[in-house]
Amino acid sequence: MNAYDEIEQHDLLPGPSANKWAEVAIVGGVVWIVGTVGSLTCALALVRDTGVLDPTTLSFMGLFVGGLAALAFSTWMMKAKEKKELSAGYTTMAQGHYEVERRHSPTGAIMRRAGQPALTQAQWKAAMAAVRAYEQRSGRGARKQR
Repeated sequence: MNAYDEIEQHDLLPGPSANKWAEVAIVGGVVWIVGTVGSLTCALALVRDTGVLDPTTLSFMGLFVGGLAALAFSTWMMKAKEKKELSAGYTTMAQGHYEVERRHSPTGAIMRRAGQPALTQAQWKAAMAAVRAYEQRSGRGARKQR
């Protein structure tokens, strides 16, 4: 029997967690990078020779602007939600804030107690196995398996 055999679950603040906003920021960052590389490539290869902005270049520029906007907004939302979570005595972020407990997003299951160091890979795997079992038993936070 390990420490994660019995899951203790607490409610999370309403709305997307700080961890979920961090995931959105990563997607925004990837879109921004694709837009940057595509825009520069098209601009250097096509616009330089023709002097005209073609639809492909404009599409990549749209990805650049949209990705940057998504990255900035989701980072701002993540930081705001993280402050609210810390005020409520927990975090959903994987790193840092060891002074409060780490809860799994979206179930609210406690993954690490306040004052404990970061989870080792073995501890994280055990905690995630327990969370998945909890999700199956309770139907709470169940997600499609990838």
